[in-house]
Amino acid sequence: MDETMTMIFKLLLSAFLGGLIGLEREMHARAAGLRTHILVATGSTLIMMVSHYMFILYQHQTASTIVRLDPARIAAMTITGIGFLGAGTIIQSKEIIRGLTTAACLWVIAAVGLAVGCGFYIPAITTSAIALVALYLLHYLENFLKKDWYRKLTIVADDSDLFPSIEEVLTTHNMHILKVGFDKNLNQKEITYHIDLRMEKNLMDFRIVHDLVRVHGLKRVQWI
Repeated sequence: MDETMTMIFKLLLSAFLGGLIGLEREMHARAAGLRTHILVATGSTLIMMVSHYMFILYQHQTASTIVRLDPARIAAMTITGIGFLGAGTIIQSKEIIRGLTTAACLWVIAAVGLAVGCGFYIPAITTSAIALVALYLLHYLENFLKKDWYRKLTIVADDSDLFPSIEEVLTTHNMHILKVGFDKNLNQKEITYHIDLRMEKNLMDFRIVHDLVRVHGLKRVQWI
C-alpha cells in the first residue's frame, strides 16, 4: 500500500470507528450523535497527520541551524483557538443542545485549512469529502434510525394521590418514567408533578394530553 492510499485508509478508518460510537449515541438521542462523532474523529486524524507531515518537511533542521523553526506551534495554536469559536456556536435552550455539529464542522475545516496550507492536498480533499458525506447523506439516514426520545411532563393536580392514574396513562402509551419530582402547594392544595420520560418514538402530544385530561382532578398539563 503506497503512502497516499495509507493516508486515505487512515481517514476512512477514523470516520468508520467514529461513526460506530456516534451511532450508539444517535440511537439514544444524545446531543453529539453520528455526524458529530465522524467529523471529530476525522478531523483529529487529519491534524495528527499534518503534524507528522510537518515534521518530515522540516526534519533537516538541526541544533546547528542558524534559523530554528517550529511550524507546528502555529497549527497547535490554531486548533486551540478554533475551540473557542466552536464553543460560541453551541446553544443550550432548556434541555435542548444545538450547534454541536456546527462546532465540529468549524474544527474539521480548520484542520483542512492547515493541511492545504502545508501542501497536504490529498488528505485535505479526502477529509472534506468525508465531512460532506456525513453532513448531507447521513442526515437522511438519521431519520430512519430507531432512537429514543426524551420529554419532560409537568402536571398540576388536586391535592390527592393521582400519580397511579397518571402512571397508568403513560404506561399505556409505552412511555418509561425516568424520574419524578413534585411540589406541594399547601395554600392552594395543589401538587405539581415534574416527570422525565423516555419513549421509543416521538408520539403526538395531543394524544397523550387527551388521555391525561380524563383523569379527574388534573388542572394543567405541560410538555417541554
